[in-house]
Amino acid sequence: MKLKDLLERVPENLGKEARIILAHLLKIKPAEVLLKEESEVSSDLEREFHRLIEKRKKGIPTAYIIGEWDFMGRSFAVREGILIPRPETELLVEKVLTLINPDSYMKGLEIGTGTGAISISLLAERNHLLMTATDTNPEAIRLAEKNALHHGVASRLKLLRGEDFKPAGDKVFDFIVSNPPYIPERFWKHLPTEVKMEGYNSLIGGEKGYEFYERISSQLIKHLKKGGFVAFEIGHDQGRIVEELLLRAGLTEVKIYKDYAGQDRIAIGWNY
Repeated sequence: MKLKDLLERVPENLGKEARIILAHLLKIKPAEVLLKEESEVSSDLEREFHRLIEKRKKGIPTAYIIGEWDFMGRSFAVREGILIPRPETELLVEKVLTLINPDSYMKGLEIGTGTGAISISLLAERNHLLMTATDTNPEAIRLAEKNALHHGVASRLKLLRGEDFKPAGDKVFDFIVSNPPYIPERFWKHLPTEVKMEGYNSLIGGEKGYEFYERISSQLIKHLKKGGFVAFEIGHDQGRIVEELLLRAGLTEVKIYKDYAGQDRIAIGWNY
């Protein structure tokens, strides 16, 4: 059977994900699948492809099926119960990169690292950067370590288990970055089953959704160097409240940036 015939047997709504799964099995990039449509596939590959497609039909996220996901052009190992890196978070990393001089020696802290995608992407783009990353989930710490080793930045990444600033002790940083859980708990029951597989603690920020920002804002200044900045991903309607919290915490200036859909997505504050 030819590769294009295999893809034609997949429901239309799964077409894009089918190409991602097939690319994973062929060990090529998804964009290269179209170039190989006339290629013959083995019966073993055909069986494995159908097995994985059946998993997707049952609601298992494609990222968990293939065990990896792309973030900023790099592949990161993923696993159930840990947040899958999203395109919106690439905006956060891009904003932070504009604030880090490539020639500067800086130290950053990431709270709630998950797969490690944020810290690892920053380290891969800034050779003089050192990162400390924390997470309450020991499985996330192990996964982030695996990804850091894969991308060759493990020597510049310190991974610590614990909540918020506790693992960092009294250390201060040039910047603090986080993509915390920020969905209000009332929305949990309405989330698709496949999204719920990423874990309640990965997604739900509390009754209001913005409890994380409330909790750490009072501690920001003592962990942030003069001239430093904080950068957070936020919920689509949380710009005003997060801005108020950061200004109340003592930051001098706060800017809210929109995502490609025109919704609040990134909050950055400076400690001038």
